[in-house]
Amino acid sequence: MDDKTYDILIIGGGPAGLSAGIYGGRSLLKTGIIERMGPGGQMNITDSIANYPGFPTEIHGYELGARMTQQAQNFGVKFIPDEVIRIAKIKDTFEISCKTSSYSAKSVIIASGASNRKLGVPGEGRLRGRGVSYCATCDGAFFKDKIISIVGGGDSSLEEAMYLSQFGTRVFIIHRRQGLRANPKYIHQTKSNDKIEFILDTVVESINGDQKVENLTLRNKVDDSTSTHKTDGVFISIGYVPNTSFLDGFVKLNDQGYIATDEKLMTNVSGVFAAGDVIVKDHKQVVTAVADGAVASINAWQYLTDMKGTR
Repeated sequence: MDDKTYDILIIGGGPAGLSAGIYGGRSLLKTGIIERMGPGGQMNITDSIANYPGFPTEIHGYELGARMTQQAQNFGVKFIPDEVIRIAKIKDTFEISCKTSSYSAKSVIIASGASNRKLGVPGEGRLRGRGVSYCATCDGAFFKDKIISIVGGGDSSLEEAMYLSQFGTRVFIIHRRQGLRANPKYIHQTKSNDKIEFILDTVVESINGDQKVENLTLRNKVDDSTSTHKTDGVFISIGYVPNTSFLDGFVKLNDQGYIATDEKLMTNVSGVFAAGDVIVKDHKQVVTAVADGAVASINAWQYLTDMKGTR
């Protein structure tokens, strides 16, 4: 088997992909992980993880990702720094075309994750990196003694508000509804923090500033009034978009673009599995992604075993 031919090729190096790689390598299958950035995925931009089994104290997401990566390498998994642009099935083999090269595999596990959803308002793209951010743990320290705003009302938004409150003089949480869909623990923590203030029933109409973010134009959804909200930075935390554009109809997706799978995490294409934040499921956590990766890899091994038995 040459350097571009694998038993299992995994697309994505987040927790699901790393777990799938560990199980594939441990099963003595030639396993590769194609990752366009660094291994770790969303873990790399998570300040601390306190609910992963086996770590009684918090662990930084980057460290957990690094440990998983080393474990996969210990089992012989090869990491391929590239970006997948197309997958095709030719008889019993999958051809994976990337930006710089092409590879073939007997089975594929798609663990490409999801990317931050954009607001889609004027100024967002122009001021990205100049006050507009999607990662509190990456950029929070740049806003020491500044006014900070967060757009969103879920768990991640409130977690980020707590994290950013150690840097900013004030942290405003802007949410389009009156109610919050976050864990009651996070709601209590943020409402008990003197630095944090909520702006509810409100949406961002534009992000304004010349060379950097200076203020936001807000619209109140109750009375339709607009106002100018001074801020030095805005963190956008409104969910994710699945990274499935490269599939181009290769496997079945739901209306939101997430991959549909069966109980074995196989897609509608035999031999193609999917795991982690890219699939249709209710809960997206590191521990559930890791479980998905293990299940997908075990079933990929079974698929390959069955294929050998029919030859």
